[in-house]
Amino acid sequence: MTHPETFPITCFRHELLVFVRMLTRGRWLIGILIALPIQISSAPAVGESRDRLPELRTEERFLASSESPDEADAARGEVLKSLPAQGGYTVIPLPAFSYARNESYWIGGLVPILRSSSKEEVEDIFAPQYLHNRFVGETFTLNYYGYRSETIQYRAIASYSTIVERNFELAYKDTGVGGGRYILAGEGTWFKNGFARFFGIGNQTPEQNETNYTLRSTRVKVSGGINLGESTSVLFTERYTDVRVDRGVIPTLPQIRSLFPSILGIEGAQILGHRLTLSYDTRDNVMTPSKGRYVAVYTELNQNLVHHAPDRWGHYSLDARQFIAHGSDRMVFVARFLIDAVSGQGIPFYERPMLGGENTLRGFGTNRFIDDIAVLVNFEERIRVMRKRIFDNTIELEIAPFLDIGRVTDNFAGDRLRHIEYNPGMGFRFLARPNVAARVDAAHGRDGMNVFVGLDYPF
Repeated sequence: MTHPETFPITCFRHELLVFVRMLTRGRWLIGILIALPIQISSAPAVGESRDRLPELRTEERFLASSESPDEADAARGEVLKSLPAQGGYTVIPLPAFSYARNESYWIGGLVPILRSSSKEEVEDIFAPQYLHNRFVGETFTLNYYGYRSETIQYRAIASYSTIVERNFELAYKDTGVGGGRYILAGEGTWFKNGFARFFGIGNQTPEQNETNYTLRSTRVKVSGGINLGESTSVLFTERYTDVRVDRGVIPTLPQIRSLFPSILGIEGAQILGHRLTLSYDTRDNVMTPSKGRYVAVYTELNQNLVHHAPDRWGHYSLDARQFIAHGSDRMVFVARFLIDAVSGQGIPFYERPMLGGENTLRGFGTNRFIDDIAVLVNFEERIRVMRKRIFDNTIELEIAPFLDIGRVTDNFAGDRLRHIEYNPGMGFRFLARPNVAARVDAAHGRDGMNVFVGLDYPF
């Protein structure tokens, strides 16, 4: 039996943060880090590295680095005793809160239950979750994440809302096949998103054209790749996507069919895609990078199987990011360039390049602009204004003035690149390097002010 006072929380290492990141893919549960950040610390397990561990501890028991090691150890023991544990299982109740422009507020809680192996390493995470939203009512979710080695991960999610929203996922990934040479992955999802928005095609679509719809989708993806070196990999992905467009859940907005009854894709689609991706990554850390470069290029050939007409198109993308540390490493300048394009016939509107949201143009809601080509440039200066040693971790506060520049178009001819959108803004980041980044980003755009609350850096 594993006693609560001796349970080696360091066996969480990156698994718990991977769990948090994956858990927040659909709902930004910022309460995990801000409303009640639980940080637990103890000696690392055999073969473990302390700097890889995103530890949890209770906010009320935060200790400054000026306190003695004995006092810190005593406090850590008290925190450990406060967590329910039984025979290798540890239970961590957490509040949850999130906000997105298109979805409004979510509030609730989740209870991660961690099961350790006989070697006291976390192998399974079960996380029942409850959230309330004024548009979709009550949402009940069961999340499962499994870790059988450093390279093998499993995921299963079942989520049900009292109004419209549904989400079911199964996924498997192994990045170390053949002694680390190959990558294999598979994923299947079925979801209904009742918050989707559409304003029309083009960069000059007015805010008054905003419509709502429910995007219902079934997706299956299978990927295989090769690690060509320490920084370079090639990945081939086959995907099948079945899409339906249903009635949305926002009562104050018109439905998409009332304003855009003939838009391509409104009747649904069955899409088969073949993607080849080449990536190059020299960042010092994936979650909280401070230096290095990331470049990903892919090309994808798609066809809509519903129609007999030649509904075939190509999808091409280049995403390049540069991270430059300066000012005695107190500041990090980040520049990003993204170009995303499609070409062909019969392209559904939800398969076209999109801009808007917390990771592109932060002055607008998610997927505000849609067209055949999207061009985006982001500049951000991440400035550390506070660093404090708490237990064995260093907690940092950053401010991040930024400027997002971009637009969509159907071609580059003539004056098509006029009317570019400029979104200045300010971000506030709470960091526990190397794995945790909580943020609030506020930006101004043509539609007014927007605020996004979430986990992870925007890029």
